[in-house]
Amino acid sequence: MIRNKKKILVVEDDEYVLGSIKSVLEDDGYKVSTASNGLEALSFYRKVQYDLVISDLKMPQMDGFELLKQLKLEYPEVFLIMMTAYGSVRTAVEAMKIGAYDYLTKPVSAEEMRLVVQRVFEKQNLIIENRALRKELEERFSFHNIIGKSHKMQQVYDLIMQVADTDATVLITGETGTGKELVAHAIHHNSNRKDSPFVVMNCGALPETLLETELFGHEEGAFTGATKQRTGKFEYADKGTVFFDEMGNLPLSMQTKLLRLLQEKSFERIGGNQTIKVDVRVIAATNRDLNKLSDEGGFREDLYYRLNVIPIQLPPLREMREDIPLLVTHFIEKYNKAFKKDIKSISQNALNTMMSYHWPGNVRELENLVERAVIMVKGHIINDADIVIPNQKQRMEGLEEMLEGRITDNSLEIFLAHCEKTYITKLLKQYKGKIYSSAKISGVDTKTLYRKMKKYNINKNIFKD
Repeated sequence: MIRNKKKILVVEDDEYVLGSIKSVLEDDGYKVSTASNGLEALSFYRKVQYDLVISDLKMPQMDGFELLKQLKLEYPEVFLIMMTAYGSVRTAVEAMKIGAYDYLTKPVSAEEMRLVVQRVFEKQNLIIENRALRKELEERFSFHNIIGKSHKMQQVYDLIMQVADTDATVLITGETGTGKELVAHAIHHNSNRKDSPFVVMNCGALPETLLETELFGHEEGAFTGATKQRTGKFEYADKGTVFFDEMGNLPLSMQTKLLRLLQEKSFERIGGNQTIKVDVRVIAATNRDLNKLSDEGGFREDLYYRLNVIPIQLPPLREMREDIPLLVTHFIEKYNKAFKKDIKSISQNALNTMMSYHWPGNVRELENLVERAVIMVKGHIINDADIVIPNQKQRMEGLEEMLEGRITDNSLEIFLAHCEKTYITKLLKQYKGKIYSSAKISGVDTKTLYRKMKKYNINKNIFKD
């Protein structure tokens, strides 16, 4: 049987055993090379990176244990199967702890050899498929850690690419948690300023006096405590980008100074007379309506127009629910890696719960919820019980919103699924998990009810006395 000519390196100092293994693997269609010790094998591998190494444990010059350590050092993704005599099984287990995929106990039967090798290549194929899928998702639906396949997010990507390589001022608006800073980073890193600083200023985090010093810097002796000259953010960010987060909280006096800087590209440090010229791009973000704030006298109208050259509006998560499964997958992968977990998937039931929630905290709230689930879940699948929605009222607001006209893709399907699941759960609770009685009262046959229970991950046993 031809198996796409996978390359296997067999390392064994016994010529008879070596020949037997080679013959078995070649009969199965593999391309087999041989080496009589670890040093020779290492030399071969450096020239041809094999799909699999099968190595004896005890050999002259360099044994299998040392070969494995060296290969893992140079080629971390190497797959190696260790062969060992019965009395050395403990050593083979130690080898697995430092990266061997599996071990075989001598004498090795042809069938056992075939099964273990087959498992290795099935594992490799799965890894390749997962990488290809991740790459496809990244290429199609992500942009510098911004995830989304919805039409609205695709429009955001297009805008970022259009404005990135210009010097135009950008105003990013959207609710809290929609990812405004991520968009600002994406604009900077796709511009010709990407090798210069990206400086973040949170306008709501500092009092006015400190904010001015942070932005413009000060001269030595400018005020009590100014014991040395300080460089401000604008001066530091020359040739780069300054990102103003929570721009709606910028004090009016600072708005005047920022407007002058945007117009003249220059400023003076506090207590100084020297005019400092800078080449800085400004990106601002806010969750407030600056136009309305301007009408109320809380924001300078001329500054608003100066900032709003290129507006980018980020949609709330409730308006792009079709992105939730993609975001959940992304966050599971992220926190699997961060916490060394192995969560394989999320149940459809749990996903339905997420899809029907209002998400007042948007993508940030979703990420926090997935992070908690990854940390707390005991198995390999996130189930409905692992999803902690803050309160049922907000969850129902999401469903009510669908009925009030703010309908998004798949809204009806999500709403009906939620209603169906709730009805079946209450029915089984009322009839204490009895399938026949529940099916009869609901007007469906037992087969249909079982199918629905499986779909929504409902276990009848929890309703029994």
